[in-house]
Amino acid sequence: MRALLPLSFVFCFFISASAHAECAYPDSERGNAPDWLCGVDEFEGAGFLAVGDKSRLPSISLQNRMAGKAAMTAVVTKVMAYAVAELQAELPEDVSLSVAESVNWSQVARFKRIKVLDKVSSPRRHLYVLAGVAPELQADMIHIARHEILKANKAIIVEAVGKDGWRKLAAPIDKPMVNKLN
Repeated sequence: MRALLPLSFVFCFFISASAHAECAYPDSERGNAPDWLCGVDEFEGAGFLAVGDKSRLPSISLQNRMAGKAAMTAVVTKVMAYAVAELQAELPEDVSLSVAESVNWSQVARFKRIKVLDKVSSPRRHLYVLAGVAPELQADMIHIARHEILKANKAIIVEAVGKDGWRKLAAPIDKPMVNKLN
């Protein structure tokens, strides 16, 4: 029986190791990537998380900026989608809000306080950047996105629910202190 004890430890080790398999880089089999690269939701302490990436560029600075820009744009896209879903729930079913297919950099600039939370370079020098929004700032981001969507869809909303309904949607009931953050 004692002879089987070390063998059972080895077996348990292999089972637990396969259950907690390491995260690999998408572009390389070498090295272990951080958990957030395999599952962005693995990162705690922020919301609306997104990963931006860039392969090698002529300068490391340019690669860093481009990967960060891609991550921040993806964060704004997630915030906008959340705000659209929130607004759509407050409107009649026949009203369909229109949102731009892609977010441009001037829109991203309106969303202050998106943070680069982590970055990692793969063994093949591919840069991955994780960006997100701190929990205490998420309401501000949603408010800004909501304002952008309401402004872009004012005619459709007024036609569907009237001017009073639009004012109710646009009213700053729980308006965060956006001006203090800027």
